[in-house]
Amino acid sequence: MKNINSYRVFNNNDHKPNKDGDFVVYWMQNTRRFHYNFGLEYAVSWANKLGKPLLIYEAFSCHYRWATDRSHTFMMQGMKEHLDFAEKQDLNYLTFCEQKPGQIDSMVMEIFDRASIIISDEFPIFIIKKSNEKYSRKVNIPYITVDSNGIIPLGITDKDPYSAYLFRKIMQKHFVEAYTHPPKKDPLDDLEHTDKIRGLTEITDKYPSGKEALSEIESFVSKLEINHSVKPIDWEGTRKAGLGMLGQFISNGLFDYGDKRNDPDEQKTSHLSPWLHFGKVSVFEIVRAVFDHQPDDWSLDRITFNAGSREGFFNGDSNISKFLDELITWREVGFHFAHHRPDYDQFDSLPDWARDTLNEHRGDSREWNYSYNELAEAKTHDELWNAAQTQLREEGIIHNYLRMLWGKKVIEWTPDPETALKYLIDLNNTYAIDGRDPNSYTGIFWCFGRFDRAWQERSIFGKIRYMTSESTRKKVKINQYLAQYRNQTNPL
Repeated sequence: MKNINSYRVFNNNDHKPNKDGDFVVYWMQNTRRFHYNFGLEYAVSWANKLGKPLLIYEAFSCHYRWATDRSHTFMMQGMKEHLDFAEKQDLNYLTFCEQKPGQIDSMVMEIFDRASIIISDEFPIFIIKKSNEKYSRKVNIPYITVDSNGIIPLGITDKDPYSAYLFRKIMQKHFVEAYTHPPKKDPLDDLEHTDKIRGLTEITDKYPSGKEALSEIESFVSKLEINHSVKPIDWEGTRKAGLGMLGQFISNGLFDYGDKRNDPDEQKTSHLSPWLHFGKVSVFEIVRAVFDHQPDDWSLDRITFNAGSREGFFNGDSNISKFLDELITWREVGFHFAHHRPDYDQFDSLPDWARDTLNEHRGDSREWNYSYNELAEAKTHDELWNAAQTQLREEGIIHNYLRMLWGKKVIEWTPDPETALKYLIDLNNTYAIDGRDPNSYTGIFWCFGRFDRAWQERSIFGKIRYMTSESTRKKVKINQYLAQYRNQTNPL
């Protein structure tokens, strides 16, 4: 019987390792951490098997849609942390910060030409998915990707889950086995061949030094041909900062999560999504950390399969159960959906009932019709929506509950569902520090009916769930939030 972790490995070709290669490559594209990393663990095992040193390669491209100072700075802060760690540990770590489009393509192929086998990260969307598809076709050695995205391996599902309830049943069935087969905390401890790789200067001499770029991040980013209007945020993109945020959440938010997470004034959400998106922190270590705060008599034996119900599975503290349902069920359902659906970001990927009802009401009159720039600059008639967009633009996040309202109102204020979808994707992926992520698309497409059900029919929305700023004000505590993020420009 296959171990559940075997469902994490995706071999993109049938080639055999090059025994004459100089090293095994682990290309750290999305799981950007040295700890709790299935991909790095798998690369170490291949290096040991082939008797080769391991080269860890981490880089980023400046040539992709939605590239901003915000995303680049956050990513480079994490790379600087890795460089410092690698130098102290004397690792074969090669880092590169692209200045001009195409540099990574050339550098990657020079590295691959000397490799015995290539291991990288499995990620179901955006440039990483395209990168894996492109380079696996260019090489004549194995190109293997490994899934470290969450608790439930992407390979477990055989089709896209159409609801959170359905995926929760899958999660409940496999959770204990998956959780009890975690990634190793320090996979590099098992590396047998730690000699320095000779001849890497032949590659690095041709390209700008990643070390120099990481020593002057602000200056380096300012010279790139990217969107400089979206400024860096206060949070740092390091693993240390992500673990610090986890500790703060456990101390100050976890045990109020059930009752207060939806209240913007309370600030009880975890704020962990940026470090999850960039792979700085593992879901396994988050789950383990919150499990350590279950009641003293709690153990894994208390877990009970209950056919997809949100209640009565973990059977511990109710706040922990609610948080884990968000972290695992609602986060990972989007990963599994995108893994099986190349059209994850298209209107046609919506369930039939949602497409049908939106099409039936696409001709309904709209009282308000805003341009993309008006939305981006938070210049609407709605004070609460403006505050949410201001938070997104300035801080790179929106409070979880208000994100739903934020998306719903754009459907109401644009000419048709396709325009609303385009605007929301662009707004999110430009400004959100955790944008360009399967979980981002879950949040956006939920506003259009994905992973939801039909509701009472009304104008514009049809049977899609409807939300208003007035009802939101009544449901959640919002006065402090409005005072903090109220748009300083005059609304239209």
